[in-house]
Amino acid sequence: MLRLFALPVATLLLIFVDRFWGVMGGTHSNMLAAVAIVLAGIPHGTLDVEIAAAHFGQKRSAGKAKIIGGYLGCAGAMVLLWLQVPELALISFLVISIVHFSRDWRGGVDPFLAMMVGWALVALPALASPDDVAMIFAALTGSENGAVIAALLGAASVPAALGSLVFAYWAFRHNDKQSALEVLSCIIAAMFLPPLIAFAIFFCGLHSPRHMADALRETGDLSPLKKAAIIIAVFALSLGLGALMFVFQGPVPADMGIIRTAFILISTLTVPHFILEHILSDKTPA
Repeated sequence: MLRLFALPVATLLLIFVDRFWGVMGGTHSNMLAAVAIVLAGIPHGTLDVEIAAAHFGQKRSAGKAKIIGGYLGCAGAMVLLWLQVPELALISFLVISIVHFSRDWRGGVDPFLAMMVGWALVALPALASPDDVAMIFAALTGSENGAVIAALLGAASVPAALGSLVFAYWAFRHNDKQSALEVLSCIIAAMFLPPLIAFAIFFCGLHSPRHMADALRETGDLSPLKKAAIIIAVFALSLGLGALMFVFQGPVPADMGIIRTAFILISTLTVPHFILEHILSDKTPA
């Protein structure tokens, strides 16, 4: 029961607080949400190299070095894209996020409906809070093109929202109340809470813990001590990369600089994580 109602209760509580006290859309709340997204998002990809090494039979040091090299190459390409063509980097990150998030609900459901859920999670905030999303996207791209992308994203969110409601109905009909409540909670958060708070609810409360649990299961042959050492080391390196991004991003206000750094860092780490997940899903027997 706790697992079933935790996310809906937390969502409704935050909406209540925001409606009566109006504190969720402030600068400090957005900065805290961005930091929470980073702190919750990094760990669930820290064991990717070990997972890849096990699946590809590359458990020796040379094999892991190749995997790390490929991982760093993908991350480096994303950083370069942000530096050279930030609009394309943002669009790529949005598309990857839609597909990546849709996988959270692909167990037994039509992939198209699952894709609608991922699409709604990414696009609905641009419809519900267009000015906030436009401001964030403009900061990410360094130009007004970000606001144009936000407007197009918001306009494309309606069919995704309808598809998500169809998914929730399907889940209820198939006695999967947990998935239905999860989707409805995330949709309601996207509609009634500031964008970063809504995204943090899904990302920190659902996506990251779920994938972290999967990663721990998939590396069951490693000792807890070795897992902890790997997680801490990769986490620290990722935070170090984020700190460098923040320091060298140029003259940006501190609050928006933290938000910008958070999203660019998460996107940089998401690309190789997404590619690995896609490869492994194709190799998994039906």
